[in-house]
Amino acid sequence: MNQSDEAEITLLVCDPKIIPGINKYIVYTIKGMDKNGQFDIQRRFSDFKTIRQFLLTKWPGCYIPPVPPKKAFGNMEQQFIDERRAMLEDFLKRIAALKFLWYSEEFQIFLKTPGEIEKALLSIPKITNDEIINKYQDTFQDLSGREINREIIQKINDFKAFIKKVQPMVQNFKQIAKNIAEAKQSHQIILIDFIIRVIPQYENTLLLEYVEQQEKLPFTNILQIEEVKGLIDQYCELLKDPKLYQLYQEVRKEGKQLKAFLETFSEREKYEYQKANAESRQKELELQLQEVLAGKTTIRTLFSKGKKDENIAKLQFQITEVGKEIESYQFICDILTVLVGYVEIDKFKVEKQYQYYSMIKSIISYQSRLSEIEEKLWSKVLESEYLQQQQQ
Repeated sequence: MNQSDEAEITLLVCDPKIIPGINKYIVYTIKGMDKNGQFDIQRRFSDFKTIRQFLLTKWPGCYIPPVPPKKAFGNMEQQFIDERRAMLEDFLKRIAALKFLWYSEEFQIFLKTPGEIEKALLSIPKITNDEIINKYQDTFQDLSGREINREIIQKINDFKAFIKKVQPMVQNFKQIAKNIAEAKQSHQIILIDFIIRVIPQYENTLLLEYVEQQEKLPFTNILQIEEVKGLIDQYCELLKDPKLYQLYQEVRKEGKQLKAFLETFSEREKYEYQKANAESRQKELELQLQEVLAGKTTIRTLFSKGKKDENIAKLQFQITEVGKEIESYQFICDILTVLVGYVEIDKFKVEKQYQYYSMIKSIISYQSRLSEIEEKLWSKVLESEYLQQQQQ
């Protein structure tokens, strides 16, 4: 693809603020810099959905990353606001990686034009078939000459069928991941309380009565050791990290991404449908022309105005124009077939691999670190003099 070296894009989505009123909503500040200079603007969640829809329309056949899902209830809770802010920032970073989208007219309007975004975007004229062809030929020059064959068509159809097949499975995975994350988080909260409060309280209120000597309280005594204090602090901080919640978020994100890729197929199919309609119109016009040339009187010719020669010329002109329309639709369909078959599917697969391996690596590193600190902490407890005596 023709993505020239642009100045590095920096961006941040920050400072979510609740705007009071009958229908409260949240605005997010988007700030950063690109080759056109600095930007610092406020947008609400619906604005992100609006720009994504415009990108789908203006760049048919291109995979447009999804925005976070909408939530009817609890969307003013701080945890949800923080999660959505991170997801919106991730959406913008994915757009920034695709320079042809980032520097498109519609996205620059979203990024740098104050006020109502939908009104500003609607001022952009609708894109014509010729404009799509010219834009794609310029943007995707490296796809020139790629062959459209049965294998590439089969690849597209197979991947579309795959997405439809696995969507219910991903929804199931999402629920499983959510249950695991919530159970793990609940367990870790209880474990922190057990270490920080329950064990010391038991030793000082009950065990002390049994052993009658403060120095015989194994856990309470090691809490005075700086090394142990540090281990407990590290351990509790790790327990507070809802790492497995990231697994749920990734699976949740994957469901949205699969749905977004189906939209990529839909945009391509839309032009195939329009081409088929144009071909039907052309056949109908050709049939009318044959009837006029044969001098037949039909319902269509009965109510047509003008002389026979004028009707013939008019029909011939319409047939020629529809033929041009069919050619443009065919050209666009070919471009989108090449784009989806040679670029978007492969790119999507690579991205999913990277996301999965990064997530698993992060979780495994977390669990390893947690186990390491846990072993050190409880080993220190086992080293207590009076626990050693009880083992003998």
